[in-house]
Amino acid sequence: MSAEGNLPAPSPSGGPAPRATRGGALVPILIGAFVVAAVGFGAGYVLGARTIVRLVYAPGKSGVAYILNGRCAAGTCQTLWVGRDIRSARGVETLSGQAEEADEIAWTPDGARVACIVNGYQLRLFDAGTGANLGATTLIEPDGSPTSRLARGVTFSNNGVALTFDDCPRDHSGCRPGMIAIKH
Repeated sequence: MSAEGNLPAPSPSGGPAPRATRGGALVPILIGAFVVAAVGFGAGYVLGARTIVRLVYAPGKSGVAYILNGRCAAGTCQTLWVGRDIRSARGVETLSGQAEEADEIAWTPDGARVACIVNGYQLRLFDAGTGANLGATTLIEPDGSPTSRLARGVTFSNNGVALTFDDCPRDHSGCRPGMIAIKH
């Protein structure tokens, strides 16, 4: 019985001719696509969880401060950002995961300093121009975790050397006024 067909050309070395592989370029393309997809998924996972919780403009819109939620090693962390606008703002403090949470921002009337209330009882003060940490003070003595009372409605005096707030129960009505002096 005779067979007809094309035979591969002999190799120059006299050995068997190399076989044509189908899809030889397909494997590197698939690996590259997988790497691009994995990087895209990772970036989306990290960046997709970033949300602004609270945004407050300085008097006269001369600056902005905001609290940003994002993923971190501890799960979800918050960062306080301060700047002239959202694009130029920089992170001035990152809170330590679930143990710390910011929920209120207040500006001095001149827009020179900004305060953040952490865990409902601690005031953290920052220079709006440099982002420097100017210190922290306790507005309400914590009585547990979480505390039974919270500082709300934080407002600086006209000259920025005093701060008023409402000292409120966490689970029912009955706020009372509070006030502290702030180092200038």
